[in-house]
Amino acid sequence: MPKLSIACFCLLPALGLTGCVSETQSAGKWDGSVRDSAGIQIVDNFGEPLWKPGEEWRLVEDIRIGMREGPPEYQFGQISGYGEMSDGRIVVADAMASKIRFYSPEGEHLYSVGKRGNGPREFGDGSLGLLQGYGDTLLVPDWRNLQTHRLAPDGTWLGSFSIRPEGEWRVSGWDTSPSGLISSSFAPLQQPDKPMVDTMEVVVIRHLDGTLGDTLGRVPIDQSFKFVDGEPQRWYYAGLPDHDQRWDDSGIVTGRSDTYELTWRLPGGQPEKIVRLHREPMPFTVAEQGTLMARFDDMLKSGDRTPERVEQIKNTIHFTDYYPYYRRLMNGPDGTLWLRHVRPIQDLSEDEVQALTASSRVRPGPGWDVFDRQGRYLGVVGAPPDLPAGGLRGGNRMVGIVVDEFDVQYLQIYRIEGLEQQLTAAD
Repeated sequence: MPKLSIACFCLLPALGLTGCVSETQSAGKWDGSVRDSAGIQIVDNFGEPLWKPGEEWRLVEDIRIGMREGPPEYQFGQISGYGEMSDGRIVVADAMASKIRFYSPEGEHLYSVGKRGNGPREFGDGSLGLLQGYGDTLLVPDWRNLQTHRLAPDGTWLGSFSIRPEGEWRVSGWDTSPSGLISSSFAPLQQPDKPMVDTMEVVVIRHLDGTLGDTLGRVPIDQSFKFVDGEPQRWYYAGLPDHDQRWDDSGIVTGRSDTYELTWRLPGGQPEKIVRLHREPMPFTVAEQGTLMARFDDMLKSGDRTPERVEQIKNTIHFTDYYPYYRRLMNGPDGTLWLRHVRPIQDLSEDEVQALTASSRVRPGPGWDVFDRQGRYLGVVGAPPDLPAGGLRGGNRMVGIVVDEFDVQYLQIYRIEGLEQQLTAAD
């Protein structure tokens, strides 16, 4: 069970906001407001971006790793994690191949480690993560084997530790920061015949040897699937809780995607700042709900279920009236916060609709809302609709997984253009 304690950190100096924020060299006039409420800053944004037209940051293709045909070390089956070492090497987890691959800063394959299996120095099939800790030590969560493996910066195997459920808790997620601070999230197990032991997940520092440290915060659990009076309910496209470690290790940012309200939290979980963007929600129309239910109906009838069983399963399916405001949140360079847009069902092609499954969550849209470290709304950074992206340790690059028309995966590294100029002007 996770250790619930309050962390003692030397915090970086807070960047305060008082009164009206003035215009800077690289941005227009901000239309928001800041006030104090019981020692917590409340930052309200009313929709106008701070970036002037043409000042928006852009993702520009830099390096692509992968091939449709060629040596196997350049052919990815399922990219499930990536990172950038201090010397510029790029590390990629391929869950289908059960390997961790190392590449030069220019994308040339250097070597690979690991093989499929459930013994020492082996990875389970189909579900691997990748996190960078202090000193470029790598942690590889292996969900198939319910272990996390520790690798030296050169890929040498250092050992493993268990991530099996403990008591009434399970590991639900992982996170890391540019400095190498790693955390694990623990969620209570949901069982139909027992009450929930808690309604919150616990985010805890994870040391490289697998032991747990201090608590970073608590966030609400995902209740898109839950038991009500012993009966399952599945809520599709409902708002979900989300969190991410702050870029400078000074806590976490939490939010729930059915409200556009983000909370900057100090280590231990106490709120420091609440940031809002006032925006109307996007309706999840009856027609879109019908499209999704028709897709579920096709999937259910394709099996050997009886008509009665099909109806029983369909009765567990529920929809909300609105899409969530964003798909996920992510802390970015220089303390920025990025929130991925949502792509509604009406914008999907027929092939994309047919690719939806019962486990599908709302699809990512073609852009990110970006806030600066003070919580001011900067504007939108465009991105391909299906690009799941994350930041690299260097701070000025993003990574995404690109899939071509033949379903071949590539690791695409993007340079954030405009970032350096704006930071220089702000200094």
